[in-house]
Amino acid sequence: MSKPMGIQIKAHGHEYIPMAPRVILTIASVLTLLAGCESQPQVGKWEGPKALSTASVGGWQFKGAEGWRVNTAHYAIYTTIAKDDIREMLPQVMEGAFEQYRLLAPDVAVSEKPMDCFVFFDRMQWNDYTRATTGKDASIYLQIRRGGYAVGDRYVAYYIGLHGTASVAAHEGWHQFVARNFRGRLPPFLEEGLATTFEGVEFRDGLPRWNVAVNPLRGQALRRALDEKHLWPTEQLIAMHAGEVVNQAGDKIEAFYAQCWAFAKFLREGDGGRYAPALRQWLAETANGTVYDPSHSHNRVGMPWNKTAVKPMLEHYLGMSLPEIDQAFQAYMRKVAYDDYHIQWQLNSITGG
Repeated sequence: MSKPMGIQIKAHGHEYIPMAPRVILTIASVLTLLAGCESQPQVGKWEGPKALSTASVGGWQFKGAEGWRVNTAHYAIYTTIAKDDIREMLPQVMEGAFEQYRLLAPDVAVSEKPMDCFVFFDRMQWNDYTRATTGKDASIYLQIRRGGYAVGDRYVAYYIGLHGTASVAAHEGWHQFVARNFRGRLPPFLEEGLATTFEGVEFRDGLPRWNVAVNPLRGQALRRALDEKHLWPTEQLIAMHAGEVVNQAGDKIEAFYAQCWAFAKFLREGDGGRYAPALRQWLAETANGTVYDPSHSHNRVGMPWNKTAVKPMLEHYLGMSLPEIDQAFQAYMRKVAYDDYHIQWQLNSITGG
C-alpha cells in the first residue's frame, strides 16, 4: 500500500460505497424527499459565499483533447469538461470551500500562490494522467473506484455528475489546503475525517452551500457499521491512513471513512463544542510546525510517519486518556447513528446563509 514516508493515498470516500443491493440516496434527492418538513429538528447551519467568485478562463490541452484553465484567487483549475455549467461551478465550489477551510482553521497562515486542480471529463483521461504523473504509485491510485486523490498540494478528479464532482472537489481540496499550508503533519485519520465534513455541497441561486454538521451518506454508513459490527477499534483507527484500507472489503472501507467522519464531528461539535478549541489549537500548531509530539516525527511533513505518536497527541490536546476519549467517542457515534440519525436527513432548511 502507500508508504508512510511517501505519497499517501487521499481517496474520496464515495468511491467505496457499494451501490447495490443497498439504496443510496444523494443529498439532492433527500432535499426533494423531505421538502415541507421544516418542523423537524435541524442541526448546524447552511452557509457559503454571498456572491459569485470572479474567474478568468484560458486554453489548455490534455493529450490533444481541448481543455480549459480556470483561474481564481486561490486556484488554477485545469479541466477537459466541456459542459459550461460544470466549468462555471468548479471555481465557485473551490473558492467557497476555501472559505470553509479558513473557518475551520482560522489561525493558519495561507499561501497566496494558486493551487492546481485537475478535473477530467472521464475516467480514461484521469487514468492516463495518473499513470503519467504518479510513477510507481500509480497502481495505488488506479485502485480508487470512484472519486479522486490528492498528491501534495495538487488534486486530481473526474466528472461524476454535478453534486458528485462538487463533493469530491471540496473533499480533496481540504487535503490540498493542508499540504500547501501546514508545515507539520496531521494524523491521516483526522485529516481524512475533516475532509469528509466538506462533502455535502448543495446549491442555492448558483452559489455553493455547506452544512458541515450534516453528511447523510456517512451517517448511513456509520449506522450500518454499528448494526453489522464492522467498526474499527478506536486505537487502531487513529493509527491508520486511507492507503491501508483500499484493498479491504467494502464494509470495512465504508466503516473507516464513516468513523473518520464521526471523529471529526466529535471534535468539531461533540459535547456542546467542548473539544472544538482543542481541535483549533491542534490545527494551528500543526500548521506552524510546533505540534505536540513526543516522537518529534510530525513537526515537518517530510519526516517519517509514526503511528505510535497519535495516541499521546490525542491525549495531550483533549486532556483525556485514550480510554476516556474512546468511551466518549463510542457514545457520540451511537448518538449520531441512532438518536440523531433522522436529523442527518433534515436537509430542507438551506438558506442564503
